Amino acid sequence: MGKTVRDVLVEALENLGKKSFKRFKNKLNDWEIKEGFSKIPKGKLEEADPEDVADLIRKYYMDSYGIEVTLAVLEATDEKQEAEDLRNNLKTGRQSRRTSESKHLLITDGEHFVDRHRAELIRRVTLVDPILDDLYQYKLLTTEAYDTVRHMRPSQEQMRELFRHVESWGNEDKDRFLKSLRKNNHPLIRSLQKDCD
Repeated sequence: MGKTVRDVLVEALENLGKKSFKRFKNKLNDWEIKEGFSKIPKGKLEEADPEDVADLIRKYYMDSYGIEVTLAVLEATDEKQEAEDLRNNLKTGRQSRRTSESKHLLITDGEHFVDRHRAELIRRVTLVDPILDDLYQYKLLTTEAYDTVRHMRPSQEQMRELFRHVESWGNEDKDRFLKSLRKNNHPLIRSLQKDCD
């Protein structure tokens, strides 16, 4: 079983020395966060240990953006080796969890299935709410993003807005998106897969 995102985050933060960890928390507090996310309050970070900080990163920024922020802050605090180790641990964890079927099915010529079929998915997916429920449960959408997409109409606008978030996700998160699409829109996904063969 591969390591979870939380596992690799905790490991990276635990590997920092006491001073480096303090510097990381200070920089994390000052970091410019992209729209749709809110900064972790300074008070919550001050006394937090590596496990607490990993949990806060995931709570406030979700897994995908949380990793992006962590890597950027590690680089900015000159912890380049830790950043590199974190990247490698993430790759290892993802590979061990990914099935051989998904390796060739989801990614073709470096392009993920959901990216390749973006236009068709926006046009043809009509049942969006159960997908949003899944993505929210996977912690890939904030409450704000979930509510925004849910209240949009028609389904094409919902999907177009949803893809604004999907763009920033890594392949592991896109795999989860595809899993939900397959569960809730199976005939459409099967048809798109046949077009790829």
